[in-house]
Amino acid sequence: MPTEADRAWQHPWLRISLRIRTMLHTRWDAETWPQVRAEFKKALALRSQIARAGWFN
Repeated sequence: MPTEADRAWQHPWLRISLRIRTMLHTRWDAETWPQVRAEFKKALALRSQIARAGWFN
């Protein structure tokens, strides 16, 4: 698993997009899904915040 230092070259919007893609493409069991769902909501909110700030331009 890559560490934060390995991902330092990535822009914040790219890191969030990759995290969301991983969450959506991984099969989660019933015990883990509530935690993933909470993190997914946080990631979507952060993606919206980044888009409003214009970091990706």
